[in-house]
Amino acid sequence: MMGQRTLVAAIITPLALAAIYLGGYPYQALIVLLLAITSWEYSRLLKKINLHTPLILVIGGVVILGVVRAFFDFNYLAALLAALTMLAAAYHILDFERRDTRPAVDFGATLSILIYVGFLGSYLISLRGLENGRWWTFVVLPTVWIADTAAYLVGSTWGKHKLAPKTSPHKTWEGYFAGVLAGILSSPLLVALYNRSFQAGITISVLEAALLGLAIAAFIPLGDLTESMIKRQADEKDSGTILPGHGGIFDRLDSLFWAAPIGYYLILHLFIQ
Repeated sequence: MMGQRTLVAAIITPLALAAIYLGGYPYQALIVLLLAITSWEYSRLLKKINLHTPLILVIGGVVILGVVRAFFDFNYLAALLAALTMLAAAYHILDFERRDTRPAVDFGATLSILIYVGFLGSYLISLRGLENGRWWTFVVLPTVWIADTAAYLVGSTWGKHKLAPKTSPHKTWEGYFAGVLAGILSSPLLVALYNRSFQAGITISVLEAALLGLAIAAFIPLGDLTESMIKRQADEKDSGTILPGHGGIFDRLDSLFWAAPIGYYLILHLFIQ
């Protein structure tokens, strides 16, 4: 299992880094594809707990949200989300007339996919679309990966105090604080590395970079816990099997659904001059 996991990581990591570096259509297409797969995995998990979400609507809606995020401004995105909400409501009203016995909870489930995966997930496109977005993305995403790794290593080795025992029994407060510390340290180091080696032009101080790392690392565990909550109720260990040894795409993106909007707004309003 570990060899399989390592092999998959060795394949997907360079591809992900190359897509971030290139940006533009390759990156946007990859994100939209990953979000579409995630919406399918999410819908499958909800089906396990007898929640009905129309696949055409949720996958199509998530794809369109990603495309609009890539090519249009926020007003169009908000208008689209409003339209999708109305369309989802109309669908579940009609479905209730035909056969559905729990239209209200199914409507909520459909909206959760559109908003959580489509709206929040597509901030990965907005982050890369910022001025100097290549390097900002290379700060935010690796900070997530480093913090997650530190949390796992410390939590699995020394963790004794459970963070959320019902939702994710293996997460500990020791691991959480290790992840936060790793985020605080790694973000300034990444900024310094890129500026020194690649003339990235990331114009923030060490303190500001540390604060960015703190904000990301402090909140990304909630992304993992959100997915764990869904999987726990569905009695599933992973969201899917598309990545051998790693689970599904949702399992890999859960923390990024929090990190991308947090990083985007902090960078946009505090650090871009």
